Amino acid sequence: MSEKLPLRRSCRGLLVDGEHILLAQHNIGDGRTVWVGPGGGVENDESLIQALARELHEETGLVLTSDCQPRLVWVQTAEFNEMNEQGYAGVANYYFLVQVEIFEPVSGIAVGAAGHPDGEGILSQRWWSMTEIESAHTHGDLFSPRALPTLLRTVLDDPPAAPIAIGL
Repeated sequence: MSEKLPLRRSCRGLLVDGEHILLAQHNIGDGRTVWVGPGGGVENDESLIQALARELHEETGLVLTSDCQPRLVWVQTAEFNEMNEQGYAGVANYYFLVQVEIFEPVSGIAVGAAGHPDGEGILSQRWWSMTEIESAHTHGDLFSPRALPTLLRTVLDDPPAAPIAIGL
């Protein structure tokens, strides 16, 4: 009997300006893509906030300051057999709500450097309105979490006092 593999810890930013959110389009294979908040894996020596700050800077150029207080709103766990080869059973994504003003996302690190979006399977990034997300979801665009339109609307209207456990 083999030992159960751990989940890969990851931080994701829900970067919002009013009713707009920045999402990154990731290639997930077989010609499919998924839109998700920018972020990525937590390194061994990092706290969740440190990982979030690093990932947001790498992917969008955003530098978290004391004016920008990330708020943990969701914890998403999902198992993926295809991650077994990397030593993981799946992911545990920690989603943080971050209030920002709309900006043009440009990586904060040099092209070719570890963590640059070009090497992370990120195809594009754009700001979405809630109406656009709801319409795209209805027409089959894939988001993570899958219930992003509903979950996001709830968080924007009334952020939870404690993080909510969500599924894929």
